[in-house]
Amino acid sequence: MKFRGYKLLFENREAAESMVRQIDEFPSFFTPTDDRPLIIDCGANIGVSVLEWKTRWPGAEIVCFEPDPFAFKILQANMDANDIPSVRCINAAVSDCDEQVPFYGDVSVRGDARGNSIDPAWGQRDGTAQTMVKCKRLSNYIAERDVAFLKLDIEGAEQRVLTEIAGQLDRVAAIYVEVHETDDSTQYNSSAQIEQILRDSGFCVEAESRFDDHALPRHLDAWKNRVGAKQVQLLGWR
Repeated sequence: MKFRGYKLLFENREAAESMVRQIDEFPSFFTPTDDRPLIIDCGANIGVSVLEWKTRWPGAEIVCFEPDPFAFKILQANMDANDIPSVRCINAAVSDCDEQVPFYGDVSVRGDARGNSIDPAWGQRDGTAQTMVKCKRLSNYIAERDVAFLKLDIEGAEQRVLTEIAGQLDRVAAIYVEVHETDDSTQYNSSAQIEQILRDSGFCVEAESRFDDHALPRHLDAWKNRVGAKQVQLLGWR
């Protein structure tokens, strides 16, 4: 399909269309202050968000992380097919360690990677698959760089990543965190604790609960109700 004038490759049409609708509704709450801002996209999936940032800010340098091996293959293909400059794609999850960990979800060639996660409370459901993926510490990528915008949509690992980079968050000008909580995971990944981390780092924060029709595949509705799954988006700026 065409997206912002680019060719968008995909294997799962429903998932691709949902991500296009989601990015169409993405809040515009920051503007980079220079022509070559550094944007870090954690949870890039097949690259819809990357194409959006390149449409808004063509000179942006983008580092994107995607752990799902099948989604990552399409992500890289979308960058190559459209000859997108200054984008580095990394086939890894961001976390608080540099090692291999289990990854849960609809992990397959035509799978819907929305909801796939290194956090079993979010990604391990009836009928889901499991594989091993690399993890990377995000601190290694922002230790000596100012970041114009950081997007964290990593399906339940948000708090561990923000804790790991807490001492470097002052390098980040604007941040979007989509917090993924269940009844069992709020003790280690909660929107309240994450919001406090951001406020302690000097961000102005706006919180909004979200669970629109394209946040997750519809067949997960029963699972969401059973585990008390919630998604909260946190917008932070200085």
